[in-house]
Amino acid sequence: MNAHPLPCDGNTTKQVASAPMTVENATALIIERATELVNELVKERGHEEPPFLAEELARLQGIKKIEKTDLGELSALLLRTGDGYIIKLNADHPPVRQNFSCAHEIGHTFLHELALRLSLDNDEFRGANSNTVGRAKERLCFVAAAELLMPESVFKKYLAGFGVSVNSIERLAYTFRVSIPAAAIRIAEVSTEPCITIIWKRAQKVRCKGKGFMAKLNRKDVYIGDPSALLTAYESDRSVRSFRSFEIGGIKKRCLMESTGFGRDKWRYVISLIFPERQGKA
Repeated sequence: MNAHPLPCDGNTTKQVASAPMTVENATALIIERATELVNELVKERGHEEPPFLAEELARLQGIKKIEKTDLGELSALLLRTGDGYIIKLNADHPPVRQNFSCAHEIGHTFLHELALRLSLDNDEFRGANSNTVGRAKERLCFVAAAELLMPESVFKKYLAGFGVSVNSIERLAYTFRVSIPAAAIRIAEVSTEPCITIIWKRAQKVRCKGKGFMAKLNRKDVYIGDPSALLTAYESDRSVRSFRSFEIGGIKKRCLMESTGFGRDKWRYVISLIFPERQGKA
């Protein structure tokens, strides 16, 4: 959870987008702004090798100070002063989470800088309330954070070298200093091969005796009961290949699924990469 108590100050806000805009247009502008900031850092450093640390990028975006403090349940806090911004990060969170939270807050400075206003004429926001628009802005900041820490062009280069596979997730996460789920999601976003990332958690379905795994796919709950390839991945330290039918684009399709378990004890989870177009044996 993040908080953003930014006072209004018309003197420093660039009215780049004075007319209402769609989510698609807003996303494109945010990615463009994130790319500009990364390019500025690359020029300053003289190379484009990762990691792209949020604290380095924050300095270029006019962030005057980054504090690590007790924020309770909040991940980060963005404050605007007369001559810039202050970002407060939760001192209890691990470094990779602080890194992403800081980049997320930089995304909020983009929103303020560009004065983005989402169009309520867009289907996604028809009849929307302030909470819905707020969630949309949060999603835009996640987009900004991903592009800042894992620039598409650079991430693609490393992904091509490591290979599009669950076995590459941990290496990519370490290389770009992001969490394992963030790296896995980014693989699906930038891969030239159709690919879907699913993050499974141990669960027990209602009115079901046994346990299994629950995840979201296309905003719908997906449940796979034990025994399964997911359970094998959950209980071991190796990746598991299997085939499973999923509904993709309204069509049920048998897909190759690669799965690996991450984390320990009650924080253990499984990440799968789904490849709708790959054929062959599991």
